[in-house]
Amino acid sequence: MTHTVFIIDDHKIVRDGLKAILLGYPEYELVGEAASAEEAKQKIQNLKPDIVFVDLRLPDANGALLIQELIRLKPQSKFMLLTAEPNALDLQRAQQAGASGFLGKDINSDEYTRAMAAVIAGKKYISQSFSHLLVEDAHDISVRELEVLQLLADGLPYKQIADKLSISPRTVETHKNNLLKKLDVGTPIELVKKALKTGLIKG
Repeated sequence: MTHTVFIIDDHKIVRDGLKAILLGYPEYELVGEAASAEEAKQKIQNLKPDIVFVDLRLPDANGALLIQELIRLKPQSKFMLLTAEPNALDLQRAQQAGASGFLGKDINSDEYTRAMAAVIAGKKYISQSFSHLLVEDAHDISVRELEVLQLLADGLPYKQIADKLSISPRTVETHKNNLLKKLDVGTPIELVKKALKTGLIKG
């Protein structure tokens, strides 16, 4: 049985690399590719890909949020997030949206094919190099808490964080206090340092 594949990545070298891998496996067939979110949405409408690779950093969209949008259009497709710079917030957003695979761009062809076989079989596949960012018990930190954490790291005051996330400053403080407990630190500065060190957020 042949499984169809669609690739969304703005780097031609990445698309060409994936296409070269697929050529060695007749059970997979490339049915389309796109270099941006808009191009992908136009091209994928009339296709029924079994697997869709989505780059996290696209010129016109965040790949995790694009998966959330595309999965409504193609609920039968399996979506696999590609990234060279993983962070917990984007990965958990993609997981929450329904992504089945989370792959680093530095993996070899064997891992790509293992990942495709896993998601086709209804399993999830996570590259080992950043699996710690997606485990269910990763400090039990929610997507909203990660959003607050990232904005704290960016140096925004509570009021600006509240406005940006459409919540109250009191709710921001509640999230901060919960994060202090979950990461077992005493101050916001220690909180940000630990989050950066463990890769929960990006600097």
